[in-house]
Formats: sequence, C-alpha cells, structure tokens
Amino acid sequence: MSLESHLTERQYFVVSLSGILLLVLGLYLFILRPQFRERQDLRDRMQAKTRQLEEAGYFHGEAHLLRNKQRIEASNRALAREWTAVKNQLMSFSRDNTTDVANIDYKWYLYLTRDRLRKKARSQNINVPRPLGMSDTIESDDVARERMLQLLAVENLVDTSIEYGIADIRSIEPLPVVKHTAADGGEVYMEEFPLRVIFEGDMTRLYRLWEAMFQPGQAMMLRNIAMEKTSIRNPDDVRMTATLSSFLFLKDPEHLALMQKPPTERTEARGH
Repeated sequence: MSLESHLTERQYFVVSLSGILLLVLGLYLFILRPQFRERQDLRDRMQAKTRQLEEAGYFHGEAHLLRNKQRIEASNRALAREWTAVKNQLMSFSRDNTTDVANIDYKWYLYLTRDRLRKKARSQNINVPRPLGMSDTIESDDVARERMLQLLAVENLVDTSIEYGIADIRSIEPLPVVKHTAADGGEVYMEEFPLRVIFEGDMTRLYRLWEAMFQPGQAMMLRNIAMEKTSIRNPDDVRMTATLSSFLFLKDPEHLALMQKPPTERTEARGH
C-alpha cells in the first residue's frame, strides 16, 4: 500500500512543503551562503583598494597627476636654485683651474705665489711661512692637479688673512683631499681641500676670521678649532689651531648622471 493512500491531501502537501524547505535550506547553508560570504569579502577588499587608489590620486584623472608632476618639477627647480646660491657662496675657486695641470705648471705657480704673498704680507706687517706648507717637488704629473688645487686653497687662505689683518700664520699643513659623492656613492660632485693652520695674534684680530669665512670667493668651512693663551701678561694674545676647508664644485645637480637616469623605483600594484 502506497504512502499516498495513508495521507490526506493536506498532510501530503505539508510533507512535500517541508521537504522542499529543507532542500532549500540545505542549498543555502552548504552552497549559496559560502558564495555570498566570498562575494562580500571580495566587495570589502575592492572598497579598501578603491580608498587606497583615491588617496593616491589615481581616481582624479590626468589633471591631478599633471599637477603633481608640476609641483615636483617646481620643487626640483627651487632646490637647484638653492644649490647654485650655496655654490656661489662657498666656491673657493672655479673649475677652470682643474684641468691640464703639469708638474712644471705647479712649480712655476708655486714660485710666483710665494713671492707675491711674501711681499703682500710684508706690506701689512703679517708673518706667513715662506714655504706655505707646499712641497717644491712632486713625483709626477698625476698628482699635479691635486697639488695645484691645494696651492690655490693655501693662496685663498693667506690672501684672506692678509687682507683682513687676521693674525700671523705660523704653519700651514694641507690635509688629504675629501671627495664628496652622489647618493649612489660613485660620481664625485665636489672636492674639499682642508688645511690645518696655526694662527698667533690678538684675539680681536682673530675674530675677523669669522667675517672672512662667509665672503663669496673667500669662503671656508671651519672643521675644528683649538685655542690657547700665549702670554700671561697679555690675555688677548692667543694661538689658534684650526682646520679650514675650501671647496671645488665639479658638477651641478642637472649634470649628475644619477639625476639623468630614468626612475627605476618599482611601486606595488594597487587595485585589480
């Protein structure tokens, strides 16, 4: 005997409806609900990526990107102007003196410089060391350029000391050249020529050194300084040992190979 014969029509409808509802519930729990949850998670991630893109300016069109580019270019131009101003303030000698220097050129210029500065110092009653701390001989033309630039740094220092009446110079010792490189650590854009100098004189006159250090064409950077008294009776008499540097700018920012390379920085992909 079949099941339908024992059930009334209403009971059969209720049993069928219950079966359908259980089937639909099972489909929802085991098939549709995981898919709905996955779609919601995907929607949340898309919204988060959209906010990131909006904050980065990707959804503001080309005009926004052009404005950013113009802002960056204007900032770079401003930095280049600042660099030029600093260079003009600190540059002790020009790049014209850095090429085609031979051994004989150095020796001849050293002779002329010693003679000129000795006469100039004598006229101002300031003592300077006759050798100027520079050697009369060099081994080869390979080091002639460096010696010439050291000599120019010494000449700049002694000329400034005489013109400002700073003090007597007891000794001058050129120190090894310091080479300043670009951010990649390879290309040299500036050379620094430090000198260790011993001054002796009145404290009031030595103060003139600070004024001289900031004059264009005579600028020097003070690396370190030590002072001591030389007289008990006259406390203003002092001996000052200082390291002063002159600078040679080899390249401007726009001529550095690092600045001419296309950007290689990779950015993380945003969005889908």
